[in-house]
Amino acid sequence: MKKAKTKKYASNILIAVLIIACIFMVGFPIAWMALSSVKPGVELFTIPPRIFPQNWSLEWYKQALANENVIHYFFNSLFIASTVMIIDMVIGSMTAYSLTRFSFRGRRFILMCVLAAYCVPPIMLMLPMYRIMNMLQLSGSHAGVIIGHLTVTLPFSVWLMVSFFKKLPQGIDEAAVMDGANEWQVFIKVDLPLCIPGVLSTGIMAFIMSWNEFLLSSVLVNKESMKTLTVGIANYISSTHIDWGIIMSLGTITTLPVIVLFAMVQKYFVEGMTAGAVKG
Repeated sequence: MKKAKTKKYASNILIAVLIIACIFMVGFPIAWMALSSVKPGVELFTIPPRIFPQNWSLEWYKQALANENVIHYFFNSLFIASTVMIIDMVIGSMTAYSLTRFSFRGRRFILMCVLAAYCVPPIMLMLPMYRIMNMLQLSGSHAGVIIGHLTVTLPFSVWLMVSFFKKLPQGIDEAAVMDGANEWQVFIKVDLPLCIPGVLSTGIMAFIMSWNEFLLSSVLVNKESMKTLTVGIANYISSTHIDWGIIMSLGTITTLPVIVLFAMVQKYFVEGMTAGAVKG
């Protein structure tokens, strides 16, 4: 008995150490970025480096926000990521519902195609996506970027939501049909409310993927006022000079909406991810 308690105690310590190590590896670079954004220029490259600034300064934020294009970058990213999130939640939930609730020929093939589409690296889509958007005269527009982001996020959203809808027992749908509900009413009034945590968690992931996407956004948009925040940050990197202070400040600004979003819907995100991991 004593040996079992000692073994359990040792395993708990090991797990705690691993969790602390993971938090440190993820959190330290973010903390360094945020602290570097409030350091004056002379402290950014001091040797040995200091974690905390001696003289706090907002000069990098002032320089970044003095450029009106940065405001455009932020709202462009917010608009594109929000639109992608909403479309993913609507189309993804309807697609996942149809794939789990209806029996038709080719259903498994569609699921495999969805998984295969998600596994394709975005860099492989760069050239064909650019040519398609040019052909549709959508290159250089937010609509083209949204379509490009959907090619990356929508297969992931569908595949993730399928696990949530699979968890719901078929008996709920049958009871609703016996009460006179049609398939659309079953989806809207019965299944969808039960999957709200899963749908919200999927929407959060789609928002983050779109918000952080760089490759397709840099190819599909070339007008300065229409660039996203991730693409705009690259403007401060050249072959001769890198504005590290401004990059740190813009990186912090880029990270804040994701942190705020997680804080607002953390409960639904955790519920959704754990619900999708349990087979009903």
